[in-house]
Amino acid sequence: MSTPPSPLSLAELLPRIAALAEEAGRAILATPRRPGDTETKGDGSPVTQADRAAHTIIERALTALTPEVPILSEEGEHAAYDTRAAWTRFWLVDPLDGTKEYLAQTPDYTVNVALIDGGVPVLGVVHAPARRVTYAGAQGVGSHRTRDGVRARLVARPPGPGRPVRIAESRSHRSAAMEAFLAPYRVGERVPAGSSLKFGFVADGTADAYVRLGPTMEWDVAAGDAVFRWASDGAPHPSPFTYNTPSLRNDGFVVGFLPPPPAVVWFTGLSGAGKSTIAAALASRLGARGAAVETLDGDALRAMFPGTGFSREDRDAHVRRVGYLASRLEAHGVTVVAALISPYREARTFVRGLCRTFVEVHVATSLEDCERRDPKGLYAKARAGRLTQFTGIDDPYEPPLSAEIVVDTATESAEAAADRIVAWLTSPARVAGSARP
Repeated sequence: MSTPPSPLSLAELLPRIAALAEEAGRAILATPRRPGDTETKGDGSPVTQADRAAHTIIERALTALTPEVPILSEEGEHAAYDTRAAWTRFWLVDPLDGTKEYLAQTPDYTVNVALIDGGVPVLGVVHAPARRVTYAGAQGVGSHRTRDGVRARLVARPPGPGRPVRIAESRSHRSAAMEAFLAPYRVGERVPAGSSLKFGFVADGTADAYVRLGPTMEWDVAAGDAVFRWASDGAPHPSPFTYNTPSLRNDGFVVGFLPPPPAVVWFTGLSGAGKSTIAAALASRLGARGAAVETLDGDALRAMFPGTGFSREDRDAHVRRVGYLASRLEAHGVTVVAALISPYREARTFVRGLCRTFVEVHVATSLEDCERRDPKGLYAKARAGRLTQFTGIDDPYEPPLSAEIVVDTATESAEAAADRIVAWLTSPARVAGSARP
């Protein structure tokens, strides 16, 4: 009995998939553009003989290369979600992204092949045949660009804090919503392009971020997402996408290094709730996006000013001083991440009034959980009477009535909470709403 061949590693697969995408690209270039060959699909998008030729080449080759891995292609049969839900590994293909550009004889169309494993695009290739450029990336391998036979490794990095940003955007989807979204930013350059090329532009440094406010399909983004994710010399770059959803549709997104507009993110909650841990994770994520970030930690500030007491008057004065400092930093373009117990609503309301954008994050971990953790032994001292004026024991905590974000670290990790806060800060509606005349 013969032994089945071992699955190819991502490092072995990547050059083969790049060669396959380039073969499909040659087929696209060789296919005549005849008006009668273009049809309109049910979603209103065009499909041509070039789309079908590329699909046939890719499907046949992938089936031979990895017969055990299912294929989901824009131009192929789409398995029902009940079937797809069991897939842990599959190919996600757009044989010709940018058909409108192809028909208009502009060079901004691409062949896209991605391998999804466990919901992550672990490999992706974007090939632009008319531009003679291929972007490829894989987990554990990194990303590279090959242009006219010259290969270059890609390591995408954020712009320096405060520098104008370069935005890649769709050539055909400019809108009032896009203008509103970009209004809070110093935009140094807008880089219009069609298809998934914009992911490559972020990966190779031509642009800092790719902004798309309209819907897309998963096959439109997967290969480019992989190229950007793995264009790193360390951990993968963060991505907003999930895969194999029931609808296969994405909402608007931002990929790359576009920090949210300056704000004061104010963490409040009991001692031991997890404020400082989440704040540190959030600051790291914002810094990775190119934001100017300053962290103000209540315990660290008290250590610098040991005369600060714990009476209501002392606590209020402490919160107001920190709030004033945070508001001045925000006014100068810094995103402030502040973590203080700040137990009284009146003082927090005062700080909100100082700030242009105040985001209250209530770390609502229960007293029981905080006391069980007791990392500094403070609850034990308070229960024993050796520590007085301790919030939650003999001093009240007044929880927010309408915090922008609520976190309970008993059910959500610090990393997940930080990701959720970043998503909130960078959501198109929130960013566009932060613009002021």
